[in-house]
Amino acid sequence: MRRVGALLAGMVLAIGLFLSPVADMAVRALTTVKHPVQRSVRVLNYESPGHREDTVRLYQQAMAGEPEGVTNLYLMGSSELGVPIEQNAGTWLPANASDFDMYESGRGNQQDLYHAVELAAVGSSIANKKVALILSPQWFVPGGEKASLFQSVFSHAAWNRMLANPQLSARTRSQLIARVGSLVPQLCTLGASCATTTASAVEEVVNAPYNVFTSRINTLRDTYKGVDYRKGVSYTGPWQPGKQPMDTIDWAAEDAKATAAGRARVGQNPYNMENSYYSSRILPQLGKFRGQQTGVSFTSSVEYSDLQLFLDVAQDLGIQVMLIALPVNGLWSDFTGLPKAQRDGFAAKIRAMAALNDAELVDLSGNAYEPYYFFDTLHLGWRGWLDVTHACWSFARS
Repeated sequence: MRRVGALLAGMVLAIGLFLSPVADMAVRALTTVKHPVQRSVRVLNYESPGHREDTVRLYQQAMAGEPEGVTNLYLMGSSELGVPIEQNAGTWLPANASDFDMYESGRGNQQDLYHAVELAAVGSSIANKKVALILSPQWFVPGGEKASLFQSVFSHAAWNRMLANPQLSARTRSQLIARVGSLVPQLCTLGASCATTTASAVEEVVNAPYNVFTSRINTLRDTYKGVDYRKGVSYTGPWQPGKQPMDTIDWAAEDAKATAAGRARVGQNPYNMENSYYSSRILPQLGKFRGQQTGVSFTSSVEYSDLQLFLDVAQDLGIQVMLIALPVNGLWSDFTGLPKAQRDGFAAKIRAMAALNDAELVDLSGNAYEPYYFFDTLHLGWRGWLDVTHACWSFARS
């Protein structure tokens, strides 16, 4: 009996340690490198945003490393954050700005719903209570985001932080749980119930041990991935200032530089996109794209409900939001047949939602035909990114 009791006690202790912060600390310790390469802590704001699994800790680390007098804006988006041009804020700000940064969070397939969870997780740590969200029209298709794509970018660590945030209203919390649970059913547990019927409630009880274990494993995996990505690098080097304060930037001169850089890389491209991208990705199969988007809709989508969830989270946390409504590449959209009514309809719906929720709005939809505004068929280019950075600075300092 003593052996059985000792075994049971050992199992209880093991489970307790597994579920406690001790396990997280152990994971971080196991991935520590003895002689890491030192880099500026400023890099944490702009590292390729595919490793945000440990969102809150990384953000707090970046903020702790910034000197007095530097303004920082939390910027959320998706794949446009990785566009390889000099005007991308991740390149432009460190080179030019001595007093402004943006903490960029996002990668492909991270849309409104994920960012709602993320904001609920990290929002209490955002000192200036401001966040900007880049909205891509292609998110807003019928049916919204696919479950498989959402799961591929989902952070269990952020989910747990969201659940523990006492500032969230009961209504917002339950809506987030129900919506995320519809895409990731294994998250539906006793502490985050998605049940709407007696049968589904019983099912949650039966599955609870497995779901709790799975969720904890995934949380530790996210922690490991977040640390392992940076294995060999120590973000303890001093914050490196750019050339000048933001309020001395000559934006007309910067636009001229962006225009020149875009002209050099677009060349004679007929669709206002980077020429090597066009030559390798578009031109060999150009014919198949003609009229391909004639049936596309951007005006009827569950994505608008997901955006409302994001705005609800912001309201609960007392965070001011700036929405950035991106344009489509007009020349390319004309070729693919994307209806103008859908392009305009997206912008109109975002304007209405911004007004209804007292959010600031940067409506870039009128720039669809501006030269050098796009890098490819849909991502921001040289002048487009410069406009976003300028707008973010104006919002952050207001």
